[in-house]
Amino acid sequence: MNHQRRYGAAISAFVIWGFFSIPLRALREHQAGEILYFRILFSMVVLLAAILIFRRKSYAKNVTLYQSLTPKLRRQTIFLTLSGGALLTINWLTFIYIVNNINIKTASFSYLICPVITAVLGYILLQERMQKHQWVAVGLCTISCMVMAFSSTAELGYSVLTAFTYALYLISQRKNQGFDRIIVLGIQVLFALIVLSFFYPYLVGEMPQELFFYGVILIIAILFTVIPLFLNLYALNKINAATIGILMYLNPIINFTVAFVVFKEQATQLQWIGYGLIVVALVIFNYKTFVRNTSFEKNA
Repeated sequence: MNHQRRYGAAISAFVIWGFFSIPLRALREHQAGEILYFRILFSMVVLLAAILIFRRKSYAKNVTLYQSLTPKLRRQTIFLTLSGGALLTINWLTFIYIVNNINIKTASFSYLICPVITAVLGYILLQERMQKHQWVAVGLCTISCMVMAFSSTAELGYSVLTAFTYALYLISQRKNQGFDRIIVLGIQVLFALIVLSFFYPYLVGEMPQELFFYGVILIIAILFTVIPLFLNLYALNKINAATIGILMYLNPIINFTVAFVVFKEQATQLQWIGYGLIVVALVIFNYKTFVRNTSFEKNA
């Protein structure tokens, strides 16, 4: 039963993220930088409350762990944490901009190609092994991107930037091991808030006056930021990362559905070909992992 709850938590997290474009579109009249700043501000408040209520003992252990590190490892931890905060901020900004200023299907495509880009960066930066069938999938993914470029180079560029920043964020945090993820995220969001505060006049300008704006931002901070992160962390305690990686595709699938059904977006013939190629690539890339995990779950 406990295992089922963790699967339910993982699925719930990605389903929630799949509908993220709906509240973002409700704020379409506001600039992406303005939405980003207040999302980070409200998320910081919510995360601080969560850490004080649920993570006080973990915070003390993390301080002790940090103090036990050598000076070199301390500098590495600081660098990985703060650079992760910068990458996450860029990723959030580009995603918000794409959803509200370009289209939702471009944002969805970002998170379809993100796991493949993550694997390639893991191979380059972390010397992680990749099997032959995964390289075939990478080749198909590259062809898909080339096809998408013929349809719209700008849209492909935004997709790759969003996917690359999040993939690089994931890679950087793989090396930042041993610390509570929520506490690390809290530090990263605080760092982002401090940096963005220097650019407040350029991001926000005049303070938004309508209560609707702050209500939606609060929903984004709680329902679409902190809660799914908690659910994801809860699931990762017992479910392996490979399974989480497969469940991650729920997010862009729902995003695509929202784009075409709710917001009536259209795709060109070239884009449909590109989407088809990336789906084939993802099936090839994840097939052995899916079979292995399914077999493991049956025997457990």
